[in-house]
Amino acid sequence: MTRTCLSLACILVLFGAGAFAAPNNTDTQNVTWSDDVAPLLFEKCVKCHRPGQTAPMSLMSYKETRPWARSIRKVTSDRTMPPWFANPEHGEFVEDPTLTDKEIELLGKWVEAGAPQGDPAKAPKPPTFSSDWQIGEPDVIFTMEPFEITDDMEDHYQWVQVTNTLDEDRWIKGMEVHATFAEAVHHNLTYLGPPDATIESVQGVGQIDLTFVSGWGPGVEPMVYPDGYGKLLPANSTVFFQMHYHKTPGPGTGGIDQTSVGMIFHDEKPENAIQTMWIINPVLDIPPGEANYKSSSSFTPEHDALIFNYTPHMHLRGKSMRFTAEYPDGKEEVLADIVDYDFNWQLTYTPVEPNKVPAGTRISVDASFDNSADNPLNPDPTIRVRFGEKTTDEMMVGFIHYTYVDQEHQADMPRQALPEAMREQFEQIRKMREQQRAAKAAESGQSGE
Repeated sequence: MTRTCLSLACILVLFGAGAFAAPNNTDTQNVTWSDDVAPLLFEKCVKCHRPGQTAPMSLMSYKETRPWARSIRKVTSDRTMPPWFANPEHGEFVEDPTLTDKEIELLGKWVEAGAPQGDPAKAPKPPTFSSDWQIGEPDVIFTMEPFEITDDMEDHYQWVQVTNTLDEDRWIKGMEVHATFAEAVHHNLTYLGPPDATIESVQGVGQIDLTFVSGWGPGVEPMVYPDGYGKLLPANSTVFFQMHYHKTPGPGTGGIDQTSVGMIFHDEKPENAIQTMWIINPVLDIPPGEANYKSSSSFTPEHDALIFNYTPHMHLRGKSMRFTAEYPDGKEEVLADIVDYDFNWQLTYTPVEPNKVPAGTRISVDASFDNSADNPLNPDPTIRVRFGEKTTDEMMVGFIHYTYVDQEHQADMPRQALPEAMREQFEQIRKMREQQRAAKAAESGQSGE
């Protein structure tokens, strides 16, 4: 399976672009690119569909758009594009690109009319972008060395250490990821380690604790925090990328990737710190053919908290994920309900206003998986599937960005939550690893004397 940022749309173009007959409709005669379509695409589409971005074609001009007209009608009418998977009954989200019924109808009428240009003089000027970076020109850009993705590579994880020249603490305001070979990049995760961290220390299980900074996958918008909020980038931190490459192997499918992460900083320390929480269930055991396997985990903040966004992460069998607040007074509220999860799109869902939850609120993450033959993405419904990094394995992680309302509690915000039954066991493992590292450090110190 080839993962591209617009995979289904491209398939439709390659195999069905000319397959849709244009019905007669007298209402279509006045619909043109210049008067109707250009304003809509410039508002809703060209942020991604322009040179230098991850979308596979530009829609910045009539000449560029016209060959794709029938595919645009198809993928918008069946709501494949723009990609969005949240239940509209639960919350309004900043990233929501959903087209209205009238907008979809307008695109259909334009195609039915033969996709005319109209008077070019009436077309709005294409939007201008001050930079290839949606966040604006970054204050710092971390760029990995070129990495060769070979033709025979299918599913590969690569840890990369990236040069960091910052020798003072900085507070991150926003982040954006650029992958130069996006067709093969499934995700990028950016981590920070202490100054003496090495690739060997992060790849060894339990050898070193890393701080998660940001993640990117197809469809993920740049992360920009609200005014007054930021994430610390300590001086002299060692920066690591975990790159996941996933593509269909074959002649001509390889290339060179040189992913960069751009960051903009606050001019001074913001009032509030933000933390990333992984709400995770690492024990999955999905039977062959199981169409509705359930998994859950939860996080209960000890103090009043603000939740800024929600990001579900599963693999090919991922079906749905729901984030629910169970308040101390017994009331429940669905915060985000991703009803049709798609592995090809790693989307984040940011409420228009952050969700404020009181101390003791249980934030539940409930996921379902489809390991049956009815799942078109399922590579093999006859096997049992467990938690793992490979694309053909599974994961269950609900990411949230949050902070505690009171600044005095922000220095000690948890970063990972497990199912209740596992927490004691994992705490014991954590302590054991700390003891092992301490013993190893003591041994190294003695041997050096």
